[in-house]
Amino acid sequence: MKKLFALALAATMAAGMTTVAFAAQDEARIARGDFYKLNSDNRAEKVDGAEEFEGGTKLVIPIEAGVDEDDNGEVDADEWGYLTYTSDYDRKVVIVDDWKVGEPAEITTGWVNYSKINELNTGDSQIMSVIITLPENETTKVEDLSGTIRVGRTSSAAKKTPAFRFGVSYYSDTTLKKNPNFEGGELASGHTGIVSFVQDAGEIDIDFGDIATYTVNVDGQGKLNLAWNTDFNKEFGAMYDYANLTFFNFEGEPVFNKTGTMMVYAEPDTFIYEVTADGAKAIDEAEYDEDYEAWIFETRALTSYVISDVELTEKTVTDTEDGSSTTDDGSKPIPDTGR
Repeated sequence: MKKLFALALAATMAAGMTTVAFAAQDEARIARGDFYKLNSDNRAEKVDGAEEFEGGTKLVIPIEAGVDEDDNGEVDADEWGYLTYTSDYDRKVVIVDDWKVGEPAEITTGWVNYSKINELNTGDSQIMSVIITLPENETTKVEDLSGTIRVGRTSSAAKKTPAFRFGVSYYSDTTLKKNPNFEGGELASGHTGIVSFVQDAGEIDIDFGDIATYTVNVDGQGKLNLAWNTDFNKEFGAMYDYANLTFFNFEGEPVFNKTGTMMVYAEPDTFIYEVTADGAKAIDEAEYDEDYEAWIFETRALTSYVISDVELTEKTVTDTEDGSSTTDDGSKPIPDTGR
């Protein structure tokens, strides 16, 4: 085999609102490839140019290899080919990346299966590729990532090759689902995350299952993380192990532009508190409404709340000698029935 002359990333497409382009040594190579998303089965999937990416997504670019077969001092158009698993090209690939905007992405090389991509016209579906893992994003903002990527047999060789100019925008990771153009209604636990509101929706009701309803004016409201759950807080529960506790938690602790009315549904003769690292914090303005069978209070910030069957006035203290628990005043706690 003749000496390998060059490597190239063959890709061009629009990713969201960002154009990705690469000027290779032979510009005919640009149109041959595409930009792909890597699935969990290690198969590349064609990407719609308008598709938005989530943090943690893996994106792949197939690598082409070129050999000066006719010894004319350059790699001609017909001397380029994908660096496949069965090819006899030198398989060593070094990446030089330089990130200009955003948190640097994890980047590596590996064999990727392109069997679902018909336009590559190669008999071997396993192609050496640059694999880019987008950073995680747990914010309410869309983050930008851009920079340059070069490949070669050595670092010095890669630095001399034309740069692949990479640029994408990405939003929250797959644990936070996107809810666009929301104008009221239910946001389910486990399927709620970043919410964008209809800007002229006015006052809306947001239902969190059968747990609570929040009424607020969302005119001009920006995106918020409204992911929520009812997970039991073990650390907090250990402070009050004499009480039956039910939790209602906002994972991102969102703050609205305007003050709204929160209704947390609960049985009569219960008590509501805000959950803090130091224990239960009284919500002084909260009042129980028998008609709605709910605790009602005004707030802009949504945090974590707990409904208790008894007042949380004393914290549990564990006796280090025998492991038994008492309250701050020394009395034995009422056993938690797990209601």
